[in-house]
Amino acid sequence: MVIFEQDFEEMLRNHQASLDDRKKFTALVKDLFPDQAKNVNLLLMAYNMGIAQDIQTASHINNTFAFRYVKQLMDDFGMSRVNADWIVSVWCSCYGANVLGKACDISVQKQGSGPAIQGEQSSSGKSYGDLFTYERSHKGKGLAVTGFQGNKSQTIIFQNRSGNTPVVEIADDSFSHSSTEEAILTEGIAFIGKNTFSGCDRLHQVVLPVSIEEIGDKAFENCGNLKSISLPMSLKTIGNEALKGTGLRTIEIPKSVYWIGDGLMAECKSLDHVKIPENIDKIPNRMFEGCTSLKKVELHENLSEIGERAFFGCSSLDFLIIPDSVKQIDQDAFTNTDKQFIIQCSFGSYAEEYARKNKFKYQLV
Repeated sequence: MVIFEQDFEEMLRNHQASLDDRKKFTALVKDLFPDQAKNVNLLLMAYNMGIAQDIQTASHINNTFAFRYVKQLMDDFGMSRVNADWIVSVWCSCYGANVLGKACDISVQKQGSGPAIQGEQSSSGKSYGDLFTYERSHKGKGLAVTGFQGNKSQTIIFQNRSGNTPVVEIADDSFSHSSTEEAILTEGIAFIGKNTFSGCDRLHQVVLPVSIEEIGDKAFENCGNLKSISLPMSLKTIGNEALKGTGLRTIEIPKSVYWIGDGLMAECKSLDHVKIPENIDKIPNRMFEGCTSLKKVELHENLSEIGERAFFGCSSLDFLIIPDSVKQIDQDAFTNTDKQFIIQCSFGSYAEEYARKNKFKYQLV
């Protein structure tokens, strides 16, 4: 048994009560496997179908018991046969046989070695990819997803092909204000359109592939339950207000990004720490406006400009080190920050002149 299965089994032994509390169990799995998003998603999909409770009541875990979960994962979530076979075998063997001591005919399979759970055909008549609607992409050579017609829309796994045609984009407005809770984009998808997930107040997990190059205006605006997102190293542009009003606590903008839009992180009430990468030479207008928990901002030595209302209303921000490279600070950049807000800067710098002119407290460093 490999390390992942061993660690999962140990977690189940030590925290069996967590299986009755969805939030607690989800948090435990994510904490235990922070760098294994794929395996975590597979575990949680099966868990959310009720596999743990059914294992608890089963007298004998046999092929018939296991295959109905394999079938449902394939039909409802578009999971590949290999992944479905593996994750069901992990639950049956690790939890059913090893933790609960149930009679179990299913052993854990290596990913890619199955199938061990028999029953080859799905009865739905449709593949998961058929549940999506598409149009021609205006961004790249291929298709753009415009909607999803499946019954299980809490977790959506965006496919990278429809027949022989690549899927390269999630279209503008396509999932705005939907009930989607988890969005998993597969490798090959490069563009997320404008307003794509805006107003999805239940969305709490987004998995982006390395292939993502562009995130459009307001793509995740007002996704208040989205508390973390990992931006891939191939990302090039992030649009206006793309992450406005999310629940993000911190954000790391990759060095590959060469342009970010106005108001990118505005109204992120939980944001407390940000580091501006060296590839960004201007903090855009309203970038952190209304980020009332923001306390620490790290600026680099090549930054040239701080935009209009960039830190407006950041009431927890009590100091900022402004490098000598900054030659322009626009209107209301620091209005309504902490009452004790201090600009730290060098003698004779533009920032010192700005602080004097606008009557901000400053400290020479």
